[in-house]
Amino acid sequence: MKKYHKGYVQGTFDLFHVGHLNLLRRAKERCDYLLVGVVSDELNEVYKGVSPFVPYQERSEVVAGCRYVDEVIKIDVGHDDKLKIWEEHHFDCHFCGDDHGGWEGLIDELHKRDSEVEFFPYTETTSSTRIKEELKKRLLYHQDDVMSFDVFDTLVTRKVATPRGIFALIQQRLADESVLPKLPLRVRKGFYDMRWYYERKARKLWQSDSREEITFNDIYKCFGDAEMLSDAQLKGLMKLELEIEAQNLVGIVENIQQVKDLLASDHRVILISDMYLREKELRSLLVTVDAVFGELPIYSSADMLKAKWSGNSFKQVRLREGLDIFRWVHTGDNKASDIERARELGIKTIFYNGTALTRRESELMNRHEDDVHLQLEVGALRMRRLAGEDVSLDALDDKIDEADVPFGLANSYPVGVLADRIALYGAGHFGRDLYAKLQEYGKYVVCWVDKQAERLQSQGMPVESPQRLEKGDFEQVVVGVKAPEKVREIKDDLVTMGIIKEKIFLFDY
Repeated sequence: MKKYHKGYVQGTFDLFHVGHLNLLRRAKERCDYLLVGVVSDELNEVYKGVSPFVPYQERSEVVAGCRYVDEVIKIDVGHDDKLKIWEEHHFDCHFCGDDHGGWEGLIDELHKRDSEVEFFPYTETTSSTRIKEELKKRLLYHQDDVMSFDVFDTLVTRKVATPRGIFALIQQRLADESVLPKLPLRVRKGFYDMRWYYERKARKLWQSDSREEITFNDIYKCFGDAEMLSDAQLKGLMKLELEIEAQNLVGIVENIQQVKDLLASDHRVILISDMYLREKELRSLLVTVDAVFGELPIYSSADMLKAKWSGNSFKQVRLREGLDIFRWVHTGDNKASDIERARELGIKTIFYNGTALTRRESELMNRHEDDVHLQLEVGALRMRRLAGEDVSLDALDDKIDEADVPFGLANSYPVGVLADRIALYGAGHFGRDLYAKLQEYGKYVVCWVDKQAERLQSQGMPVESPQRLEKGDFEQVVVGVKAPEKVREIKDDLVTMGIIKEKIFLFDY
């Protein structure tokens, strides 16, 4: 293993635990001299909005007393710029946990100074946040409290890395033509893109000020209307999705056991889910995981048409259950919907983040979310962490080139929804990425146009002027431009040219 002379680690190190110890031990294994920056109480309040449980002086002494640490420095308000810290201490490598993101700019700057950044697996099973939340459970739970829980990623999770992994699995299943035999080939090949695209479209069609959620049926109605599918085909796809959801659903053992313990001690336990699945559909999935879900009250935003993100589903549950807001504790994984909205209403909260992907995993899946193999591999790592292992992408047998980023924003463009014969408008950075993406998907790009065609042709790019579109030998014009004002301008130009709106494909990010 490569050894550095001086390494640097920074953190709050509140409620010092084995995750902190692992980070310091791994860093020391990689360097001769380990410098540790301990964040002050004031700076932690700026970063996280709360003061640490343990004051700075005690935290710094605990860190200094660790045998892996050679020197401790204080990181205070106004003195937290890592480049200035480098200028003062000239460390050769900055080591940090895998849970942190947004490092790209700093990495580039440190590289210019011949300094590296290395990430270590973050011990998800032990963190200061989880210790604090466990303490809150013990302090908050009273005999007459009502306990509510979020469902997905709080009580159950999926074997795949992200929810869209289910759509990738369905597309893989549909490659077998004996599955839903009469389904159009276009849907078989493009289901992954179509499923999440039509969900977005359904939300735009159905949501209003008084309606905050859509249903499973709404999504597939939008899907079926656009792709001209029969009722039998839609029912077949919906049944297949629920089957694959059930096959990939696993329980979060510690939280399900907590529900059982609460029920055994005569607490009222209810489930509240922000989900397009109705109570009946949710329950049919949950009982395949554990029988305890058979009788628990389930409140779904798809039934109430009110959501947690607005706080309105909490209000409806309060009315229906006749709850005392001050005797109510809610547990969930979404900081905004489950924690902040509930707190604003006076509900006590417990934050659970045990199913979160690491920073590296999230970045990898953002680029390759439609890859079934990666969905299952990264999902398996998450399952191992839930079981108590300390693992990251480095534990995979097949090493992944994380620097391989074939597309930027174009990677999330719903290419599977597009027609087969396409005119692409736009040859900027995004348009170039999308041009390559279209070819990868086997779409025939009849022509590629841009107002800067003459300049781009001199660079060897096969780009023509927008007037080429007058031939009309395409099924769809795809606008490969990111800036909204440019998109609107191009759309107006296309309509002026006589291209009907139905042939113009825009994607709203």
